[in-house]
Amino acid sequence: MRPIFLILLLAAANPAAAQLLSSNRAARYNTCLQLAGTRPDRAIAYALGWRAEGGGGPARHCLAVAQFHNHEYAAALKSFEAAGIASEDSRDGQAVAIWQQAAEAALIHEKPEEALRYLSRAIAGPGGITLSPRAEAALRLTRAETLVDLKRLDEADADLARAVELDPEIPGGWLLKATLARYRADWPAAEAALLEATKRAPEDPAVLFEAGNIASAQGKVELARTAWEAAAEAGPDTVPGKAAQKALDALPAPANQASDAPQ
Repeated sequence: MRPIFLILLLAAANPAAAQLLSSNRAARYNTCLQLAGTRPDRAIAYALGWRAEGGGGPARHCLAVAQFHNHEYAAALKSFEAAGIASEDSRDGQAVAIWQQAAEAALIHEKPEEALRYLSRAIAGPGGITLSPRAEAALRLTRAETLVDLKRLDEADADLARAVELDPEIPGGWLLKATLARYRADWPAAEAALLEATKRAPEDPAVLFEAGNIASAQGKVELARTAWEAAAEAGPDTVPGKAAQKALDALPAPANQASDAPQ
């Protein structure tokens, strides 16, 4: 999940949100958000009390963040949704960021269908917000990635094409093109897109992991092993790094190691 300060940065650029953050409510909002990252159990109690006092969208959003940090993912999704709706209704300028956070929480909770719904609300420009081209491109790229996970490839193609149209150098665009080509077994397209992704981020664990996936899908086991080893080393604590290590664990031992094994 992106840092919670994304909300504050978005608000600072929006007059309606800035007005909200200049009020006494802003002090409680900031206190609650900071507490959510360090003592989520206390932040939950704080947010519930504040919500009961009429804290509105900010209280609901802080509750969602605190529940997320407390690993109460199902409850967090419900609170994020309530916060997003409240932000839309109040037109406080934060609805897009809240729906984006809701989508990220849903993806972490392995609920891609819910993430897709939240991303669609964010892309629609809720609460009177007009998205910048770069912001819309980033949201569409995330939605395209989610659609790939759901095997809805044609829809993913459409979102990716629009994202690249809005921001030709969007990070991750070439990588997703490679993934889509792999799903279709279009190896020349997959390798060409991977080459472009590698030029832009040669040490990115996600790029290295996809390189291993493309090699493995073509039966090039040792090339896949090399790429996955690089991904696991480059980002051992990242999602693609962990996935690469899992893929490595499922491979048979290299031929030279197998021949050296005791008989």
